[in-house]
Amino acid sequence: MMTKAVPLRQATWRRLSHYRGGRATFDEVISELMNAVPAEVVSARVLRQHDQRMRTRSGRPWREALSGR
Repeated sequence: MMTKAVPLRQATWRRLSHYRGGRATFDEVISELMNAVPAEVVSARVLRQHDQRMRTRSGRPWREALSGR
């Protein structure tokens, strides 16, 4: 198994630790959580958030920015 460093806020680390009953590894806990929430659900949320940011952002229209005007 490869070891990776994943930065987490302290509060997130505490919450994740509560899911880790018995001898479960963090890998097992995270895998179980990912199995419970399909990737499509997460992707849809990310796309909605991106769309909302783009609707409320200020700046030049992208066509104008690309044209160099």
